[in-house]
Amino acid sequence: MPPKLLVTFLGTSSAAPTKDRGLPAIALRREGHVILMDCGEGVQRKVLEQSIGLGKDTTILITHLHGDHVSGLLGLLQTMSLAQRKKPVDIVGPAKLLRWLEVTSDLLHIGLTFPVRFTPVKPGVVLKTPEFRVRAARASHSVEAYAYLVQENPRPGVFHPEKAKALGVPEGKLWSSLQRGRSVVVDGKKIVPASVTGPRRPGRKVGYSGDTRPTGSLARFFSGCDLLIFDSTFKKGDQDKALERKHSTSAEAATLAKKAGARKLALTHFSARYTKVGHLVSEARQVFPGTVAAYDGLTLEVPSPPS
Repeated sequence: MPPKLLVTFLGTSSAAPTKDRGLPAIALRREGHVILMDCGEGVQRKVLEQSIGLGKDTTILITHLHGDHVSGLLGLLQTMSLAQRKKPVDIVGPAKLLRWLEVTSDLLHIGLTFPVRFTPVKPGVVLKTPEFRVRAARASHSVEAYAYLVQENPRPGVFHPEKAKALGVPEGKLWSSLQRGRSVVVDGKKIVPASVTGPRRPGRKVGYSGDTRPTGSLARFFSGCDLLIFDSTFKKGDQDKALERKHSTSAEAATLAKKAGARKLALTHFSARYTKVGHLVSEARQVFPGTVAAYDGLTLEVPSPPS
């Protein structure tokens, strides 16, 4: 079984927080690695509430430079320092984000106890780790903005013990190595994983739109997502506001999810004008039945795609 892939919503409101919803932030967790997508105000407290941890391998993806998506980043880094973190933190975001971090850190005398490795975002692959590959695409918003696709690396195919036995591979550590996709040597002969396993199995894919209008290029970018997290700021009746402010309605998010062939859609970034969002979910489900409304503290497990 692959490690659990968990997505926890730390903040699900849009520009203004509400009594029940904080500003945008999402944590994706797999074993010891955490990927934070946007860092709204107060995110460090939400990280602590959800027991996500401040010392794990951490990547932070920032979609764009609007305050509700980035205002909590500096506080999170400071809290990590106060916890005496030593591991580096990888940050991906618009190029001007680095300047903002440097200036505010200097003015507020924040000395970090760990290195920050910053990557200016551009379309394409922006980060590779032993577990994931992260890609970015341009979003359609009022400022420079990006969407992200976090794709788990493919897993080795199903292991066939009878093939390993036929090749003389003794059961134990060598079988385990082959199951993890590593070649082994038996009696001077190299045995490759493909000799004893089926086809490689695709990794899971989680897509996050940030703030955006729906576009054909984003539908293609998110193709085959196991979980798509999309801007759902407005209901269908407020389409004019969505157009004016470069956001999406819940029905538009559902239409894009359907075009992308997503397995599940999570709506988020709800306008504070709505005290309840059931009507937004209903409108979305008419188009894409596999829709849920995110709320602060919701954790979704992303299952492996069908073999």
